[in-house]
Amino acid sequence: MDTKKSFPDKKRKIIRYLGIALIIIGLAIIIYPFYINLILARREAAILTSWNVEPAYLQDTNDNKEIESTDNKKDLILEKDTKLVDPEKKLPFKISIPEIDLEWIVNEGTDYRTLREGPGFYIGSALPGEAGTCVVAGHRTTYGAPFNRLDELEEGDEIFLETDGNEEFTYIVIGKKAVIPTDMSVLENTDYPSLLLSTCTPKYFSTRRLVIFARIIE
Repeated sequence: MDTKKSFPDKKRKIIRYLGIALIIIGLAIIIYPFYINLILARREAAILTSWNVEPAYLQDTNDNKEIESTDNKKDLILEKDTKLVDPEKKLPFKISIPEIDLEWIVNEGTDYRTLREGPGFYIGSALPGEAGTCVVAGHRTTYGAPFNRLDELEEGDEIFLETDGNEEFTYIVIGKKAVIPTDMSVLENTDYPSLLLSTCTPKYFSTRRLVIFARIIE
């Protein structure tokens, strides 16, 4: 008799524990993206701080070296060759959009691993400031969500690109469009420096791509 009564009790306990486990798993799934976004946002802030401080530091170092060793040509050449900031380098570059409080470092490539670190430059597209279309892709809701507010951009909003060689370019938004992921016509090159930003739309889905078109301001 006791055995018959204990069986339903055990069954209810199993169901209760299973329910608690499912709730915990569900909460973990919900919280994880926010945790990842927070970690990446903090790391990106540190990278941006280094980006802004390092060129000025190196410039001061070079100026002091020239004053102290003007007659030592070998040291000057070595200093120039080993300088961390290459004046000709365009990758990585920084993208800033004040209208939506966006500021990220864009790395080369649009593969899964690269986009986990932030926005990625589409290899083969035009480099910042060059004739043609510079294509940048980024996540909308995960891995820092760099392009989370991209849909808020309107015609006339400014986008700033700063290269690792301290070149700065200003682009102005001229339009936006939602396309299917397989639509490659939007990647067509222009005969002037242009910029294309791409992300998923609507949020939390990958059914379409939101594309922002911009052109350089001469």
